[in-house]
Amino acid sequence: MTERSAVRAPEGGMKMQDIQTTGGLYTEESRKTVVSNICSVFDCTEDEIEELAPIQAGLTNVILSFRLRGGKFVYRHPGLGSEVLVERGRETIMQKIVEDAGIDTTLIAMDVEEGWRIARYIEHWDFDYNNLNDMVRAVMLFRRLHTEPCSVRWRFDVIKKAEGIRAQIPPEKYGHFPDFENIKSRVYRLAELAEHDGIRKCNIHGDARDVNFLINKEEIHLIDWEYGGYGDPGFDIGTYVCGGRHTLSDVDRILFTYYHRQPTDVQKRHFYAYIAISGWFFMHWTMLKLSKGQAVGILKEQWYHYAKNFSLLALPMYGIPVEPEQYDAAAAAAAACRLEDLRFLNEEIGVYEEVL
Repeated sequence: MTERSAVRAPEGGMKMQDIQTTGGLYTEESRKTVVSNICSVFDCTEDEIEELAPIQAGLTNVILSFRLRGGKFVYRHPGLGSEVLVERGRETIMQKIVEDAGIDTTLIAMDVEEGWRIARYIEHWDFDYNNLNDMVRAVMLFRRLHTEPCSVRWRFDVIKKAEGIRAQIPPEKYGHFPDFENIKSRVYRLAELAEHDGIRKCNIHGDARDVNFLINKEEIHLIDWEYGGYGDPGFDIGTYVCGGRHTLSDVDRILFTYYHRQPTDVQKRHFYAYIAISGWFFMHWTMLKLSKGQAVGILKEQWYHYAKNFSLLALPMYGIPVEPEQYDAAAAAAAACRLEDLRFLNEEIGVYEEVL
């Protein structure tokens, strides 16, 4: 494997006051809660906690690291309002499943009611979608998860979950994406069609993007199981694809890796459909974040791209015709992962951010 450096803090360090979650800023009050919880778990004093600092801000949570008594640990602080979107009791069950399977053995303590979590810090590099070895190891981890016996019957219904997010978005800040209703119509049709593909439901992670992989030369972990449950394996592949800039040939390579062979026509159309469905789901995250005045950056262009273009590519695979010009445009965009400029959404909703 290519030698790469471990993850390092940003130049100058990330500041507590700069961090936002889906529910608001990370506050001094939040910091006090974090310190209290650490002291409770480790039976220590605040003076013993060293280098408590944010290392990552996710869609829902803030991730902090700290040192204590010679060890290094990670603390997940839930975003304000995340209880609307996350069922923490199910996360506890999923954590036990994946710990027994060796998929995530980092957990030290978690609180089901409050949603915080403390784990071992794993030295790792930034997961790289463009690195073949990273991709293969991640997809094989999916495969292991999807074949583990499933003991949780909470169904992760992607469409219903997106509708749940929509309920949290003010009506005037919903649906600003171009061609929104047509994309919605295609995605809902695909969700209905995909149910009849005969793809077995299984354990899924539900947010299998790069930020949730901890990888180094010896090990790989898939962490944060707050969206895990019983669902369609297409959603894990879909969220993985939607997290990065993947061309059509990249997607086909991922599916080949997953099955150790070329997928059947039914399997291929199913996963193409779920890439579109996943993009639709994350478009709702975009609107939720923007409605709360929080920047999303290039991710909104990615998620829109997958929802729009893969819905056009997948429908004909089910025998549903689309306009030839639309199909050709979608195929060209997917082949190069060509994104559209959606910065105007920020202006319409009232969020201003610099998009690199």
